[in-house]
Amino acid sequence: MIKSWDDICSDYERLNSSDNKFLSIYNLVVSIRDSKYSNHIYGWTSVIDLYIVQSKVNYPYNGPKLLVRQLEGNKLEFRYIDTYKPESQWKRVLDGSKGYAKLEEFFFNLHWFYCDFTN
Repeated sequence: MIKSWDDICSDYERLNSSDNKFLSIYNLVVSIRDSKYSNHIYGWTSVIDLYIVQSKVNYPYNGPKLLVRQLEGNKLEFRYIDTYKPESQWKRVLDGSKGYAKLEEFFFNLHWFYCDFTN
């Protein structure tokens, strides 16, 4: 279930190669892979969705997770799934170019990391 960030990058590179529909999520994953967080968060893909968690988990996993989804028009959806009630889940839709900044904001707001986090 958990994949390396290199493998996740390869997945989205393949998806993006045909028509750039997945450029925003690909760029986000490359930023994660190259970031100070890459050894401290874990991810996997499901079809075209990206899931991020704080610790290594095994399948099946029904705990809290961050879903990142590529939308049309280079938009990204961020959804924190910590309840089965969609109306209670934290959700943001934003321009894909702001994806990494929103991810860091999410980390800090939910205390996954603190602003002064370093490797």
